[in-house]
Amino acid sequence: MTDNLLTNTVFSLRLRAQETSKPLAVRLRTFLAPYLWAGAGDGEADLCVDLHAVDGFLPEWRARCTAPMTIRETYAVGFTLKVLRGALDDGTQLAWDAHTGVGYRYSVARREVAFYGDEATAFIHLIELVRYFGLLVEQAKGTAILHSSAVLDEKTGGVIAIAGVKGAGKTTTMLDLVLGHGHRYFSGDKLLLDVVDGRLRARGWPDYPHIGLGSLRQHPALIERLGGQADAALDPARADSDKILLTPEAFAGAVGRSPVGSGRLERIVLPEVAVDRALSPRALRGEDIDDLLRDPRIFEWPHTFVTSTWHGMPPADQAMQRRVAAPVAAALGTLPWISTPGRSALVHA
Repeated sequence: MTDNLLTNTVFSLRLRAQETSKPLAVRLRTFLAPYLWAGAGDGEADLCVDLHAVDGFLPEWRARCTAPMTIRETYAVGFTLKVLRGALDDGTQLAWDAHTGVGYRYSVARREVAFYGDEATAFIHLIELVRYFGLLVEQAKGTAILHSSAVLDEKTGGVIAIAGVKGAGKTTTMLDLVLGHGHRYFSGDKLLLDVVDGRLRARGWPDYPHIGLGSLRQHPALIERLGGQADAALDPARADSDKILLTPEAFAGAVGRSPVGSGRLERIVLPEVAVDRALSPRALRGEDIDDLLRDPRIFEWPHTFVTSTWHGMPPADQAMQRRVAAPVAAALGTLPWISTPGRSALVHA
C-alpha cells in the first residue's frame, strides 16, 4: 500500500492506495501537481482518501444505497455525477454510482473516505471529491477563491489573474498571453488568494479544461499539438461557441504549464472579449474595486456548492458568508485592476 500526504500549506490530503489502485493514485497525484505537493508524512490531513478496487464495495452495501442524490449537474460530458446514498448500522455513510461503478464508504466526523473505483471510470468522481472539498476547506480557513485563469510572468515572477464572469474571455486571454507573449500557464479556472507575511499569495488549483472552439481556433499550432483531442476545432460545422473537454495532462503539456503552483499576485485583468472593438484598457479605482470584491460572479463560495458539501463532512456543517476576508480584501485593494474590453490580450498595465 502507498501512503502520501499532499499539501499546499492550507489544504492537506492523505492519499492511500491498495496495490490494485496505484494507477488511479498516480493519475490523481499528476492531476494535483504542481498545486499540491508532498508534505511531511506525519502531518495532519483535512481529508483522508483510501483507494480500493470497485469489487471491494460489497453487494450488501450497494443494497443499502437507495436515496438518489445529484452531486454535480453540468453540460460538460461525463461530469454530471449522481449517486444513491445509504448508511450502515454504525452510522458509516455509503454512496454508490452504478453507472460508473464508484462507491464511497466514509466517516463524516473523521473525514475519512474509502473510495472504490477503477481508473477507467472513477477518475472524475475522485477529482471532484478532492478538489471541491479542498475548496471548501480553503474557504473555511479564510482563502478567497477568484473565478480566474492565471499566468506567470517569468520576467517579474508575478502572477497575473484573468478574472471575470462566465464567457468574459478568461481562457481566450490566458491563451493569448501564454502562446503569444511568452507567459506560463499557471491556473485554468480558479485562483486561491491569501495573505502570507504581509503579501498577497496566489495559488493555482487543478481543473479539467473545457475550452471553446473559438479560443482554440485562434492558435492553430496549439490545435496541432493537441492532436486528436482537438479535432473538433477543425470541423467547420462546429460553432466557435462549442466547448470541448481536454485531458489535463495533454493541455498542460501543449501550452507549457508553470512548474510552480504558488506565487505573488501582481495584478488582476478583467477581459470582455465579446466587445467588438480594439482593446481599450482602463485602470479601475476605489468604488469599482469594492463592487467587484462583493460580486458573487467574480468570487466563488464553495459552501453554496452541492459538490463541496453533499457528504456533510466538516466544514460542510459550518455557517459561512459570501465575503472576502478582510486581510485579503485590503491587499487586493492595493493591486492594479485592469478592465480590458476588446479583442486583444493585455500585456502591460
